Amino acid sequence: MEITSPGGDLEKIKYAILYGADAVYCGYNLFGLRAAAKNLDQDDLCEAIRFAHDHDAMLYLTLNAYLKNEDYPALADFLIWLKDSGIDAVIVADPGVFDLVQSKTNIPIHISTQTNICSIAAAKFWHDKGAKRIVPARELSFRELLEIKDALPELEIESFIHGAMCVAYSGRCLLSAYLNKRSANSGACTQVCRWDWALTQKDRPGQYFPIQEDQYGSYIMSSKDLCLLDKMPLLKEAGIHAGKIEGRMKSLYYVAQISRVYKAALALAADDTQGWELLGRELQKVSHRPYWQGFYDFDDTDAGIVSPDKGPAYTSESQYCGKVIAHENGKVIFDALAKISVGDTIDIIFPDLARDLSLKVEQIYDDENNAVTDTRPNFRYGILAPVLDTEGALIRKCESSL
Repeated sequence: MEITSPGGDLEKIKYAILYGADAVYCGYNLFGLRAAAKNLDQDDLCEAIRFAHDHDAMLYLTLNAYLKNEDYPALADFLIWLKDSGIDAVIVADPGVFDLVQSKTNIPIHISTQTNICSIAAAKFWHDKGAKRIVPARELSFRELLEIKDALPELEIESFIHGAMCVAYSGRCLLSAYLNKRSANSGACTQVCRWDWALTQKDRPGQYFPIQEDQYGSYIMSSKDLCLLDKMPLLKEAGIHAGKIEGRMKSLYYVAQISRVYKAALALAADDTQGWELLGRELQKVSHRPYWQGFYDFDDTDAGIVSPDKGPAYTSESQYCGKVIAHENGKVIFDALAKISVGDTIDIIFPDLARDLSLKVEQIYDDENNAVTDTRPNFRYGILAPVLDTEGALIRKCESSL
């Protein structure tokens, strides 16, 4: 089973692959559904393809925006370049884009969840058109996924396994376009559903009545985050071709951490209780909303990996603090992204969870080798640590030090 991870920019693509992703999906500067992400230009895309193939991984390009008439000439020009780039597949939603990709290239086509594939008939339609893979609607149950797989065994199924959910059916939402003139279906969603909404009554202007309130506020349209960690053995056994992780707008640490957890889950024995508990704890160490299992409607009553339900606000048991650059003179050299103080407990994490190192910070050195008590974001520091091979290492601060 393939782990398919998000890549919001070139650096995140590389870390996703280093941390276990078998494939990464990313966007170009145009035609994708994450306009606010950094995305890639042609040079970055070539480098990403090269890096992926050098590490036995695949790179998929999202062309899943719904385009207007004026967009098609630029897409046609781009496809002339893309056809010989070595990209492994493109992800599309718009039938017009599908036809243009087919007419201009021989690139395999994956069908985006934005097309809302909910049935065998819809899946067959795209398969007959020449699609290699579908990403079905996230609202399908596990049983319905298996029915599609059994009916169309040659069609690959990529199913979401982790990440943020959308209030609208498979992301087909008009709220952002209506309120902010920024269309979610063109990649410019402002996540209106995450706002603090309330009811008003016409005879009481200025008075707001929350529908549901706790100490974090009222978020009536903000979904919990999907988490299918416990179900990975079941999905793998069922023959689901790929598990998709949401998060092109998430941090480098998030992408790396979630990729390595799900990759490790595929290799873990079903009866390895300690191993599953470790992976479950690791999923609490990224910023997330409370976890749930979405609409899969598994036959058992197992709630799976869940987090304390503190309302729909984000929570995390650790803080991403920086990226390790090198190991010199007994010190781990890193670029700080958050404050670390002498006395804090930190983790140095690696693609292989077995290599993770937890230590108490005894001394911190700035880039001129002066001892300091705290780090500041966007500066380089050193911390004494018995680490030699630092490739891909990241630093986080543990809950006890937050």
